[in-house]
Amino acid sequence: MSAPSRVLIVDDDPMAASGVAAILGTSKELTVVGIRNSATTLGDAIQALRPDIVLCDVRMPEVDGVEAATRHARQPDAPRFLMMTAFDEEGRVLDAINAGAVGFLLKHDDPRWILDAVLAIKNGGSAYSPRAAAQLTEWIQNSRSSAAQRAAIEKMKLLTDRERQFAIALVTDGASDADLAARFFVAETTVKSALGAIRTKWGVRSRTEIAVIVAQSGLA
Repeated sequence: MSAPSRVLIVDDDPMAASGVAAILGTSKELTVVGIRNSATTLGDAIQALRPDIVLCDVRMPEVDGVEAATRHARQPDAPRFLMMTAFDEEGRVLDAINAGAVGFLLKHDDPRWILDAVLAIKNGGSAYSPRAAAQLTEWIQNSRSSAAQRAAIEKMKLLTDRERQFAIALVTDGASDADLAARFFVAETTVKSALGAIRTKWGVRSRTEIAVIVAQSGLA
């Protein structure tokens, strides 16, 4: 059995951070190596604690989660950043994704979903909760420019019918690979292969980036 993934929690709300730590502590696949209530010294914490995953609040004083991801998510051997948000500043979440974050959660998501999301990140995937995905989709569709929509539609045209079905399901339901496999009566390896093909065709790295493009297209 592989060693547990090391998780660093960054949130200026000590109670919220402790609650998330308790949820993650129920899994033998994860170990919380630290909690920080500020991102101002996050670089030092990453060097000292060597986390595999940083679970980071979006809204914090001084250095917020977006700036933290911008500074650290694309560094060599960087931990993977999973953002938490109350989703009152949706555009900041998009900024974090562009900075290299691989997923986002709503703070009031079901605790089981928070745990599943971190485990998905541990296993090399991306994660965003269904409620967060729905809100993000609505925000993108309400604010998209015609140029961005046209570009997204052209990208959708590059996909096969099955790839398009999978991509849309990511946005509408926040479905996992296993969910997609069960829904479309295919093997989970088929889903992984299709999502890999989408990432290659679109030049993106994560499920979250796929979801953003689908939402921009307005085809979900």
